[in-house]
Amino acid sequence: MSGKLIPNCLKLGQVLNLDLVPLDNPKVFSLDTDLTESGQISNALTTHFNFSGYEAEGNPKGPDVVIHFAAYARNMLVPDNECYKGNVLSTYNVIEATWKLGIPKIVIASGETIYGGCFAQGGHDYESFPSNEDLDVNPMDTYTISKLCRERVARGFARRFGVDIYALRIGNVIEPHEYERDFPKYVNP
Repeated sequence: MSGKLIPNCLKLGQVLNLDLVPLDNPKVFSLDTDLTESGQISNALTTHFNFSGYEAEGNPKGPDVVIHFAAYARNMLVPDNECYKGNVLSTYNVIEATWKLGIPKIVIASGETIYGGCFAQGGHDYESFPSNEDLDVNPMDTYTISKLCRERVARGFARRFGVDIYALRIGNVIEPHEYERDFPKYVNP
């Protein structure tokens, strides 16, 4: 997903990537950061975005917005408890650090999977289709539970501290060539 987002963000200014996986983009400064370690996030968000920052007077200027899309992208990449821990703890830590540093906006990734059905064992269908935001959430696996928890963490910070947070319930993210390969299977199973 960052492949589509980063070029648009670069049009608006500098981009700092905090992740265990660096981006292959020379215009983006990447810091090897474990988002489950809260101190690393605070430190990284208050660093220079590039080497030219060391030539400037004063302290580094923090970001204007934090976009937190880092997460395990689905089930079966790591054991279930690691998926939950990584997705939820990283979100808590990113939101907490962003709030404490006074960064005014946060965007996090959630997903349409929280409505149920997508990774449900036994092939459960969605309760209603097409889905809309008024439907009750019905997560049926560790990954989708972690996505719902991310939303609840964001809601808690927004209500308690007035943090400006947006949770995007993003649909299935695949590359154009994957649509051709995989989508017909869903239309004509």
